[in-house]
Amino acid sequence: MKKELKFAFYAVKKNIQSSAELRTSFLMNIIGMAINDISFIILWMFFVKSVGVIGGWTTLDIIALQGFTSLCFGLVLSFGDGIRRISLLVSSGSFDRFMLSPKNLLLRIATSSFGASALGDIFFGIICLVIYAFLIHASILQILLILFSIIISTVVFLSVGIVIYSMTFYFTDAHSVTYGLFQLFFTPAIFHGGAFQGVMRFVFTFFIPSLLIGTFPVEIVRDVSIWKLLMISVLAIFWFIFSIIIFNRAVRRYESSNFMTFGS
Repeated sequence: MKKELKFAFYAVKKNIQSSAELRTSFLMNIIGMAINDISFIILWMFFVKSVGVIGGWTTLDIIALQGFTSLCFGLVLSFGDGIRRISLLVSSGSFDRFMLSPKNLLLRIATSSFGASALGDIFFGIICLVIYAFLIHASILQILLILFSIIISTVVFLSVGIVIYSMTFYFTDAHSVTYGLFQLFFTPAIFHGGAFQGVMRFVFTFFIPSLLIGTFPVEIVRDVSIWKLLMISVLAIFWFIFSIIIFNRAVRRYESSNFMTFGS
């Protein structure tokens, strides 16, 4: 495991260096994504101002929501960008070279690509959470809850991403299917958390865990709810184990495209 992680850090380092060679493009990708994220906050701020408080959610909660979702999105789809490229790797025949690698297959795929634009999400997410913690005068316990919730939401996002993109091996038009599934998962995560009540809250917690990456972390920090923290921790462990099982089973369905691609 130590060697696998060492290789992963090396791969990420090389990917960052490669992406940063074109500095202007690299910086514009980051800035562009950050501006895109700001638009979501502005949209929801006007929504809260027009509609009022829904389910106890205020403008500050929206800022925290965007912080959590942007940060976990950025962490997974920057350093582990290779996961969402599985469908392209399979269709182009490039997946063969990963099957022949002696390294851990999933780790090798995840670190095979770096999403520079997702760094903008990371910076934006951190800024949002810092602003949120400052404005609510967060206690030491709340700061610790924020940090722990970031880890949990990132694990959930990564796990669901693995499950979604593992569907590549089950469908012919894999790109359309995985894109649709990802939107089904991620879109509710960036919506107003107070809008999900009753059956919809249950569905988007236990069947489609969209609320685990943003809504619940916000409520955990705001209400200092240890019970909710334990619940999403258990769900995060479940989804991580489930994702590994699904990926390993899905890969067994792969048949070489035989395009003779032996790229690095």
